[in-house]
Order: sequence, then structure tokens, then C-alpha cells
Amino acid sequence: MPLYAVAAVMVDMKKTLRKVLSIIVVVLIVALSLAIFIFRDKIGNVSNVSYLGLMLLCFLANATVFLPSPSLMIAASCALVMNPWLVALCAAVGSAAGEFLGYALGFAAEDLSPRFKKLLDKITSKVHNPILLVFILAALPLPLFDVAGVYSGGTKLNPLWFFLACFLGKFIKLLVYTRAYDILAWLVSLSPPLADFLSGLL
Repeated sequence: MPLYAVAAVMVDMKKTLRKVLSIIVVVLIVALSLAIFIFRDKIGNVSNVSYLGLMLLCFLANATVFLPSPSLMIAASCALVMNPWLVALCAAVGSAAGEFLGYALGFAAEDLSPRFKKLLDKITSKVHNPILLVFILAALPLPLFDVAGVYSGGTKLNPLWFFLACFLGKFIKLLVYTRAYDILAWLVSLSPPLADFLSGLL
């Protein structure tokens, strides 16, 4: 067999192997997401959890793609009995690490679907700063971040920048949730009428 023919066969085999591996990755991510979603109540049980355990729980809670995550409730519950700053820090690290499943899904899907690649190209033409986009969506208390994760993986955004932007956004959001009681108390101290209004509600 001519050398160029052998090279062509090797390239085809490499492409086929890459597609097979991409399919396996997608299937595993979907299966893991469903399993975590099904057992989300057990994952949300934060009784007697350590900071390392909190990090692991938030990793699992965020290792789902396009399914609800209980990480904010986990962090808020832990903050009642643990240092809120450390809770926000550990929860943000675990949550940002868990979002890499969405990143991996986008990375794999980009090789499998030409339509997905075209969609990514269309979005990329309108997104001027993907790192800022990741940060903003991570900071918002809305179930939108999986879109940013899949997009980042599909466009091969630097994983370190993805993690840092995701971590900072989630840290700010989690800090607000874990210090919600203190923030509310501070607002009440600034406004006696607000204190009276809240007292009337309670």
C-alpha cells in the first residue's frame, strides 16, 4: 500500500476514534447529570459536613448539565453553622470545578455536530469577551451558566481562564447568599421604617 494511502487511513482512524471518544464523553456526562439530579436530596444533606465535604457536595451539585443545582441551598445551610467566608470560598471552588462537565460536553459536542459548530461560530461573532461572559453568568442567581460552560468548551476557551472567571463569579454570588442574614440586618439598621415593615411581616 502506498505511503500516502496509509497516512490517509491513519487520519480516518484518528477521526473515527475521536468521534467515538466524544460520544462516550457525552453519554457519561448525561448519565452522571441524571444520576446526580435523581439523588439531589441526598447530596443536599449537609449535616455534620466539613469544608472539604462542602466542596465535594458543591462539585457534585454543579456536575449536572441543564438540570437544577442545589449548591446555593447547600452553601446557605452550611453558613448557618460555619464561617460564611470559608463556606463561600469552598463552595465556589467546588462549584467551579463541577462546571467542567458542561465544558467537557461542549468540547466533545463540537467534534460531533457540524450544526453545533455553526451555532458556536455565530455566537462567537457576537461575544467580544467570553471570559467576562462566564464571570457574569456565574455571578447571576439564574440557571443560565450551563450555556456558558458548553459554549466555553465548544470554543476551546482556556480552561484556566474558564475556571478563574467561573470561580470569581460564583464566589461573589455565594458570598451574598451566605451573608444574606448579615446584609439584611445591616439594611435594617440603616432604615428603621424597613425594620418596622419586616417586623410586621413576621
